[in-house]
Amino acid sequence: MPVEALSSNFAGPSGALVMSFIAMSIVFLVIIGLMFVMVATNRIVAIFDKKSSEAK
Repeated sequence: MPVEALSSNFAGPSGALVMSFIAMSIVFLVIIGLMFVMVATNRIVAIFDKKSSEAK
């Protein structure tokens, strides 16, 4: 059983499609993660803003 390099799996046009799919998946996962951080920050700030307006 010969040992092949990992890069041989990504050779040719099909390998380019696989690599582009992996890269775009990582990009969109990062964007989705940042979106969740922004939503969570917005909700946390809204809670503190509501508490500070009630204290006045």
